[in-house]
Amino acid sequence: MPLWLRIAVPAVIAIAVIRFVVVPQWAGALSAITSLERISLPLLVCAVLLELASLFAYSALTAVVLGHDRPSYWSLLRLDLVDLGVNHVIPGGAPVAAAVRLRLFALVGVRPTVAFTATTIEITCANLVLGAIFAVGILLSLAQFAGNSLYLLAASVVLVILAVAGAAVWALVVRTDSTVRVTRAIAVRVPLLAPQRAEAFVRTVAKHIRQLITDRRRMVTAVALSAANWLLDAAALWILLAAFGGAPGIGALLTVYGVGTLLTMLPITPGGLGIVEGVMVPALVAFGAAHPIALLGVVGWRLLEYWMPIPLGALSWFSVRVGHHPAALGA
Repeated sequence: MPLWLRIAVPAVIAIAVIRFVVVPQWAGALSAITSLERISLPLLVCAVLLELASLFAYSALTAVVLGHDRPSYWSLLRLDLVDLGVNHVIPGGAPVAAAVRLRLFALVGVRPTVAFTATTIEITCANLVLGAIFAVGILLSLAQFAGNSLYLLAASVVLVILAVAGAAVWALVVRTDSTVRVTRAIAVRVPLLAPQRAEAFVRTVAKHIRQLITDRRRMVTAVALSAANWLLDAAALWILLAAFGGAPGIGALLTVYGVGTLLTMLPITPGGLGIVEGVMVPALVAFGAAHPIALLGVVGWRLLEYWMPIPLGALSWFSVRVGHHPAALGA
């Protein structure tokens, strides 16, 4: 696909989403501003602290997945912040952010194969836990939307996807040889993907997941930190909604949070900018929240969840540059 088309298509989609999804939600923005007069400052500070704790939990997860031979926690925190910052400024920025993260891992002494394998396991673990949290939210909300066929369909799709993902991890660990055969058959048909490298990667990932699973304490810690990362972030959203006078129930919170977080992964706008806000606000309204409260709560949460890591990531990048030889970073 030509470069101009790869740029034009996401741009057109983003403009359409902003025009038909986001703009209508901001129609009540002026009236929502009046809610700022009754915001609770202690709750606002609490939301900031929860969001920071979420970032700390993710870097702790990185440390657990890497194992004993890892850089300092401070180095991992900075690398994760750079990863988030890049991901939030480039449409579909996950591959670019991953490449930058791997390069920085090499800079702090982590071998590329170890870094790539650990990143794959970390993302898989975090996303499976996110799916489980989302599923819990849906199950807690079923009574409220039991008669809504679209909601039931969405709930079924999420549960199926979660089951398939779990089955894939099981096959990778328990049926490694069968998974390798499937991987090689796919790699043969994919240009520039060597079957030998694909097999080596699958076996390496399976080996590290098996080591993680057999170490019960390490496995429990990884799952707990994954859950903490998501739940602290969701708690920041709940606190901000409460600060404006309308905290939703747990089922509604986890469902809407799950939808919004999954939308951040769409390679249309950086971090789902505009799309997440345009979907989460009406979703909260559907669960009974007043529109001004939903709007201000979501926008406030996005200021912490989306915008805050960008300057933190930039500072982390410069911090890494100061601490290491510039040539290693391609300066």
